[in-house]
Amino acid sequence: MFDRLSSQNPKASFASRAGATPYHRRESFIPEAKRWKQFKWLIYDNNGSYNGWFDWLPVWMRIGYFHPFVIVSLMFFYSAIYWYRPQPLHFDATVYDETISGNEVDSCWGIIPKTAAADLTIFLWGIIVVAHAKLTLGSIGAFPISFTGWSWLLLSLRAGIEFAAWAATTHKFLALGKFLATIGSSIRLVAVTNACVVCTVWNFILLPIIYFFSIPASQREKRRSFIKFNFSFFMTNIHILNFPMAIINTVYGSQIRLFTLSDLWVAYLVIMLYSIVYYFIMDRLGMHFYPIFCPRSAFCVGSIIAVLGLYYYLFLKWNELILSRI
Repeated sequence: MFDRLSSQNPKASFASRAGATPYHRRESFIPEAKRWKQFKWLIYDNNGSYNGWFDWLPVWMRIGYFHPFVIVSLMFFYSAIYWYRPQPLHFDATVYDETISGNEVDSCWGIIPKTAAADLTIFLWGIIVVAHAKLTLGSIGAFPISFTGWSWLLLSLRAGIEFAAWAATTHKFLALGKFLATIGSSIRLVAVTNACVVCTVWNFILLPIIYFFSIPASQREKRRSFIKFNFSFFMTNIHILNFPMAIINTVYGSQIRLFTLSDLWVAYLVIMLYSIVYYFIMDRLGMHFYPIFCPRSAFCVGSIIAVLGLYYYLFLKWNELILSRI
């Protein structure tokens, strides 16, 4: 029919009055006025590199669709967090129980138990380090949304909450003391494991990658400045001292306890929450702190599985260490 029409009137226009069809080009059926409202993955027009920090990464690692294997693995992981939650979640209120029983005999100056004093020190030191960085560096940049930042926050919070639990229980606010002790107890495993992972991964994987691949060998002064910054007061605390701080009163101390599957579930939950921030906020900003977790590469699936396996392995090893000390 169309052949006959075109032969009768070769100059005729055949614009469809029925609207766009699936065979039209996309631009033909998206109204001109609405095209600017189309969803864009990158929040800033920065070619996937926030402030140019990640120009050293190949463009394909910064821009483009997530690999299908990564999408499937993330969906499976997120679903497993929901379906395999221990029923019920249980965390021993160790600080509360020990305070009520009066088993804590070691004290500092006869005023405060050594465990509570250690927790208070860790909590205050965590605040001091961040405040010092803010004052001396002027800005701590992306620290609050980095995995290192989360790790530092968790180990400081764990110590602060368990100190508050001791203080509340001592002053007869028993319900509050037990609640705080339970919350603090629930993040013991994730606090010590995150600190261990940050200390290990930064010093033995990421630092060499940045030093040898991000900074050209010809820029010796820049490399020297990077090493100086890496061993500054702030970086030494959050990447080296964080681990020994985290093991106090979690796997070493008089109020330690064995970890359970509930603790492991909380650790995996924190990983899930951070992956959401990393893949769906930071990636859109152009922040790619951890190239081994690039969602545009199938190898990312291996990295995700390795991290989950590492957390389970450390879960077992912490319990072995704790058993040897109880």
